[in-house]
Amino acid sequence: MKKYFYLIIFVLGFFNSSYADGMKVGVSVTAGVFEASAKEKEADETSISKSGEILIAIPSIFVEKVLPNDRVSIGLDYVPTGLESETTDHKQVDRKGEGDGTGGTVTNSVQVDFENLLTLYLKADINDNVYLKAGISQVDAVTNENLGTGSKYGDETLEGYVLGIGYEMDTGSSMFVRAEANWMEFGGATFNSTNNSDNSVTTSDIDGYGARISIGRSF
Repeated sequence: MKKYFYLIIFVLGFFNSSYADGMKVGVSVTAGVFEASAKEKEADETSISKSGEILIAIPSIFVEKVLPNDRVSIGLDYVPTGLESETTDHKQVDRKGEGDGTGGTVTNSVQVDFENLLTLYLKADINDNVYLKAGISQVDAVTNENLGTGSKYGDETLEGYVLGIGYEMDTGSSMFVRAEANWMEFGGATFNSTNNSDNSVTTSDIDGYGARISIGRSF
Protein backbone atom coordinates (compact mmCIF):
# COMPACT_ATOMS: atom_id res chain seq x y z
CA MET A 1 0.00 0.00 0.00
CA LYS A 2 3.00 2.31 0.22
CA LYS A 3 2.71 3.39 -3.42
CA TYR A 4 -0.60 5.12 -2.60
CA PHE A 5 0.60 6.87 0.54
CA TYR A 6 1.50 10.17 -1.09
CA LEU A 7 -1.68 10.10 -3.18
CA ILE A 8 -3.72 9.87 0.02
CA ILE A 9 -1.85 12.82 1.50
CA PHE A 10 -2.32 14.76 -1.75
CA VAL A 11 -6.09 14.28 -1.83
CA LEU A 12 -6.73 14.71 1.88
CA GLY A 13 -4.51 17.79 1.90
CA PHE A 14 -7.24 19.70 0.11
CA PHE A 15 -9.15 19.76 3.40
CA ASN A 16 -6.45 21.98 4.89
CA SER A 17 -6.16 24.39 1.98
CA SER A 18 -8.11 26.98 0.07
CA TYR A 19 -9.11 24.16 -2.30
CA ALA A 20 -11.54 22.72 0.24
CA ASP A 21 -14.43 23.89 -1.98
CA GLY A 22 -15.45 21.09 -4.28
CA MET A 23 -14.62 18.31 -1.82
CA LYS A 24 -16.99 15.41 -1.27
CA VAL A 25 -16.83 12.74 1.44
CA GLY A 26 -19.10 9.81 2.09
CA VAL A 27 -19.69 6.17 2.92
CA SER A 28 -20.70 3.31 0.63
CA VAL A 29 -21.89 -0.27 0.75
CA THR A 30 -21.28 -2.57 -2.22
CA ALA A 31 -23.01 -5.95 -2.55
CA GLY A 32 -21.42 -8.16 -5.15
CA VAL A 33 -20.21 -11.53 -6.35
CA PHE A 34 -16.56 -12.47 -6.83
CA GLU A 35 -15.35 -15.47 -8.82
CA ALA A 36 -11.89 -17.05 -8.69
CA SER A 37 -10.02 -20.30 -9.14
CA ALA A 38 -6.74 -21.60 -7.71
CA LYS A 39 -4.35 -24.43 -8.53
CA GLU A 40 -2.00 -26.08 -6.00
CA LYS A 41 1.17 -27.76 -7.23
CA GLU A 42 2.92 -30.34 -5.02
CA ALA A 43 6.44 -30.89 -6.39
CA ASP A 44 6.09 -33.02 -9.57
CA GLU A 45 2.64 -34.30 -8.74
CA THR A 46 -0.49 -33.42 -10.69
CA SER A 47 -1.89 -30.02 -9.72
CA ILE A 48 -5.16 -29.77 -7.82
CA SER A 49 -7.58 -27.08 -9.02
CA LYS A 50 -10.44 -25.42 -7.14
CA SER A 51 -12.87 -22.71 -8.23
CA GLY A 52 -15.82 -20.93 -6.70
CA GLU A 53 -17.69 -17.72 -6.12
CA ILE A 54 -18.64 -15.74 -3.03
CA LEU A 55 -21.35 -13.18 -2.29
CA ILE A 56 -20.02 -10.34 -0.13
CA ALA A 57 -20.98 -6.91 1.22
CA ILE A 58 -18.19 -4.31 1.22
CA PRO A 59 -18.40 -1.14 3.35
CA SER A 60 -16.08 1.73 2.41
CA ILE A 61 -15.36 5.41 2.89
CA PHE A 62 -14.41 7.82 0.12
CA VAL A 63 -13.13 11.33 -0.46
CA GLU A 64 -13.21 13.26 -3.75
CA LYS A 65 -12.02 16.54 -5.18
CA VAL A 66 -13.79 18.16 -8.13
CA LEU A 67 -11.22 19.33 -10.68
CA PRO A 68 -11.35 22.84 -12.22
CA ASN A 69 -13.44 21.77 -15.22
CA ASP A 70 -16.31 20.88 -12.81
CA ARG A 71 -17.00 17.64 -14.68
CA VAL A 72 -14.18 15.38 -13.50
CA SER A 73 -13.30 14.40 -9.93
CA ILE A 74 -10.38 12.47 -8.45
CA GLY A 75 -11.14 10.25 -5.50
CA LEU A 76 -9.93 7.62 -3.06
CA ASP A 77 -12.07 4.79 -1.73
CA TYR A 78 -10.89 2.70 1.25
CA VAL A 79 -12.38 -0.44 2.79
CA PRO A 80 -11.65 -0.32 6.55
CA THR A 81 -12.59 -3.94 7.23
CA GLY A 82 -11.11 -7.23 6.04
CA LEU A 83 -13.00 -9.43 3.58
CA GLU A 84 -12.93 -13.13 4.44
CA SER A 85 -13.25 -15.93 1.93
CA GLU A 86 -14.88 -19.23 2.80
CA THR A 87 -12.65 -22.04 4.07
CA THR A 88 -11.90 -24.67 1.44
CA ASP A 89 -11.08 -28.23 2.53
CA HIS A 90 -9.88 -31.16 0.49
CA LYS A 91 -8.37 -34.53 1.31
CA GLN A 92 -5.17 -35.60 -0.38
CA VAL A 93 -3.24 -38.88 -0.44
CA ASP A 94 -0.01 -38.68 1.56
CA ARG A 95 2.33 -40.43 -0.86
CA LYS A 96 5.44 -39.89 1.24
CA GLY A 97 4.51 -42.73 3.59
CA GLU A 98 3.32 -45.26 1.01
CA GLY A 99 6.62 -47.11 0.89
CA ASP A 100 6.77 -47.92 4.61
CA GLY A 101 3.05 -48.49 5.09
CA THR A 102 2.41 -45.24 6.93
CA GLY A 103 0.64 -43.57 4.02
CA GLY A 104 -2.89 -42.28 4.26
CA THR A 105 -4.82 -39.12 3.59
CA VAL A 106 -4.26 -35.61 4.87
CA THR A 107 -6.76 -32.76 5.04
CA ASN A 108 -5.80 -29.36 3.66
CA SER A 109 -7.74 -26.25 4.74
CA VAL A 110 -7.20 -22.85 3.15
CA GLN A 111 -8.88 -19.49 3.85
CA VAL A 112 -7.88 -16.05 2.56
CA ASP A 113 -8.42 -12.58 4.06
CA PHE A 114 -8.42 -9.56 1.75
CA GLU A 115 -7.24 -6.48 3.64
CA ASN A 116 -6.53 -2.78 2.95
CA LEU A 117 -8.54 -2.57 -0.27
CA LEU A 118 -7.81 0.88 -1.71
CA THR A 119 -9.02 2.37 -5.00
CA LEU A 120 -7.80 5.53 -6.71
CA TYR A 121 -10.34 6.64 -9.32
CA LEU A 122 -11.56 9.31 -11.70
CA LYS A 123 -15.26 10.16 -11.88
CA ALA A 124 -16.54 11.87 -15.03
CA ASP A 125 -19.99 13.50 -15.02
CA ILE A 126 -21.95 12.87 -18.23
CA ASN A 127 -24.67 15.30 -17.09
CA ASP A 128 -25.95 16.61 -13.76
CA ASN A 129 -26.81 13.11 -12.57
CA VAL A 130 -25.16 10.32 -14.61
CA TYR A 131 -21.45 9.61 -14.26
CA LEU A 132 -18.77 7.13 -15.30
CA LYS A 133 -15.97 5.92 -13.06
CA ALA A 134 -12.61 4.23 -13.72
CA GLY A 135 -9.91 3.42 -11.21
CA ILE A 136 -7.00 1.24 -10.11
CA SER A 137 -7.14 -0.89 -6.97
CA GLN A 138 -4.78 -2.72 -4.66
CA VAL A 139 -5.51 -5.28 -1.92
CA ASP A 140 -3.42 -7.49 0.39
CA ALA A 141 -4.24 -11.22 0.16
CA VAL A 142 -3.42 -12.83 3.52
CA THR A 143 -3.48 -16.65 3.46
CA ASN A 144 -4.58 -18.70 6.45
CA GLU A 145 -3.84 -22.35 5.83
CA ASN A 146 -3.72 -25.60 7.77
CA LEU A 147 -2.13 -28.05 5.37
CA GLY A 148 -1.47 -31.68 6.12
CA THR A 149 1.21 -31.53 3.44
CA GLY A 150 3.25 -29.22 5.69
CA SER A 151 3.40 -26.32 3.22
CA LYS A 152 3.20 -22.71 4.42
CA TYR A 153 2.34 -19.90 2.04
CA GLY A 154 3.16 -16.22 2.30
CA ASP A 155 0.96 -13.23 1.52
CA GLU A 156 0.73 -11.30 -1.74
CA THR A 157 -0.51 -7.89 -2.93
CA LEU A 158 -2.98 -8.00 -5.80
CA GLU A 159 -3.55 -5.14 -8.23
CA GLY A 160 -6.57 -4.54 -10.41
CA TYR A 161 -9.02 -2.05 -11.84
CA VAL A 162 -12.64 -1.00 -11.44
CA LEU A 163 -15.17 0.39 -13.93
CA GLY A 164 -18.55 1.78 -13.00
CA ILE A 165 -21.59 3.76 -14.08
CA GLY A 166 -23.83 5.54 -11.62
CA TYR A 167 -26.51 8.08 -10.84
CA GLU A 168 -26.09 10.89 -8.27
CA MET A 169 -28.87 13.00 -6.80
CA ASP A 170 -28.68 15.97 -4.43
CA THR A 171 -30.96 15.70 -1.40
CA GLY A 172 -30.51 19.20 0.05
CA SER A 173 -28.29 20.62 2.82
CA SER A 174 -25.19 19.73 0.74
CA MET A 175 -26.04 16.02 0.97
CA PHE A 176 -26.19 13.57 -1.95
CA VAL A 177 -26.94 9.91 -2.66
CA ARG A 178 -25.58 7.64 -5.39
CA ALA A 179 -26.52 4.33 -6.97
CA GLU A 180 -23.82 2.60 -8.98
CA ALA A 181 -23.13 -0.60 -10.88
CA ASN A 182 -19.50 -1.62 -11.15
CA TRP A 183 -17.08 -4.28 -12.34
CA MET A 184 -13.79 -5.09 -10.59
CA GLU A 185 -10.95 -7.38 -11.60
CA PHE A 186 -7.71 -8.30 -9.84
CA GLY A 187 -4.79 -10.02 -11.51
CA GLY A 188 -3.79 -13.49 -10.39
CA ALA A 189 -0.77 -14.31 -8.26
CA THR A 190 1.50 -17.21 -7.36
CA PHE A 191 1.98 -18.03 -3.68
CA ASN A 192 5.19 -19.97 -3.12
CA SER A 193 5.60 -22.20 -0.10
CA THR A 194 7.93 -20.62 2.46
CA ASN A 195 9.21 -23.99 3.64
CA ASN A 196 9.14 -26.04 0.44
CA SER A 197 10.16 -24.31 -2.79
CA ASP A 198 8.69 -27.15 -4.89
CA ASN A 199 5.13 -26.31 -3.79
CA SER A 200 3.04 -23.37 -4.95
CA VAL A 201 -0.52 -22.11 -5.31
CA THR A 202 -1.48 -20.06 -8.39
CA THR A 203 -4.70 -18.06 -8.54
CA SER A 204 -6.46 -16.93 -11.69
CA ASP A 205 -7.80 -13.42 -12.16
CA ILE A 206 -10.44 -12.53 -9.57
CA ASP A 207 -13.54 -11.04 -11.21
CA GLY A 208 -16.36 -9.30 -9.39
CA TYR A 209 -19.46 -7.28 -10.13
CA GLY A 210 -21.83 -5.52 -7.81
CA ALA A 211 -24.30 -2.78 -6.93
CA ARG A 212 -23.20 0.13 -4.75
CA ILE A 213 -25.15 2.63 -2.65
CA SER A 214 -23.44 5.78 -1.32
CA ILE A 215 -24.38 8.75 0.82
CA GLY A 216 -22.18 11.79 1.26
CA ARG A 217 -21.74 15.49 1.80
CA SER A 218 -20.36 18.21 -0.46
CA PHE A 219 -18.21 21.12 0.75
